[in-house]
Amino acid sequence: MLIYLKVKPNQRFNKVEKVETGWQIRLKAPAIDGKANENLVEFLSELLKISKSKMILKKGHTSRLKCIDIEGDESVILAKLEASINKTM
Repeated sequence: MLIYLKVKPNQRFNKVEKVETGWQIRLKAPAIDGKANENLVEFLSELLKISKSKMILKKGHTSRLKCIDIEGDESVILAKLEASINKTM
């Protein structure tokens, strides 16, 4: 499943939000040397209970708009994202 996310680095906490255009992820990690990308995959892995090896950052390595390929059932992944909306970590 391909999912497009808008990522906001340098935030006070990690958080998933639903916005008009799709999904937005707030990350504590800075956007320096790929730390935000690493933190994004780690955060999603914990949130979705999916191994990091089953996630590939396809597009957006240097952009705030990311495209991630996640192996798994689309309905389950979307349900977990919905359930985690506005919960801070």
